[in-house]
Amino acid sequence: MGHENVQQLQTLSRITGDQFALVANIQKPAVAILGITDGNGLCNITAGCCKTVIGMDINEEYLNICRERYSAMPELVLYSIDLVTEKDRAVELLKPTDIVIANMIVEHIHLNNFMDIVSELTKPIVSVTIQFNPDGHTVSHSGYEAAFDDILQHGQNCEELSLVAAMCDAGYKAAGRKEYILPNEKIFIRLDFK
Repeated sequence: MGHENVQQLQTLSRITGDQFALVANIQKPAVAILGITDGNGLCNITAGCCKTVIGMDINEEYLNICRERYSAMPELVLYSIDLVTEKDRAVELLKPTDIVIANMIVEHIHLNNFMDIVSELTKPIVSVTIQFNPDGHTVSHSGYEAAFDDILQHGQNCEELSLVAAMCDAGYKAAGRKEYILPNEKIFIRLDFK
């Protein structure tokens, strides 16, 4: 994902920084990141500016890397959680948040599971990044395509119109849309809802 022909990690970090800016007017916001992996994007948070930063991921190895990398961030609280089978737990943990960031995770947990979670919240800002593939290929050409075979078997393409319709049905209003074009011409689409 960080390969020079792909640059997804670098772009996702920049997107996360843009998403933090959505709560810049809130003093000490509570931020949640679904699928935090190893903490990519946390470098955009100024120490002490948030009340809490909740990170959720199913992969304990990623969480350990994140924990070590950001050990100087006392507001960071990490949870090992399966967002498909532990939706009620996720809702309880996310209730106090001002923003929920979900970058490249909806396609892995599926739209219906994501909606089961965010529809139960008290309408924080929700910012979602999805990928559009003009070439029709989900995985970018980098020489490492085979590493993603297992992930692709469990994923589901997340269509922008379906996501927007589902969020509107849950009482959210579309508040912003931005495209980030990658070197391989794939497009990350950030959709913000309030």
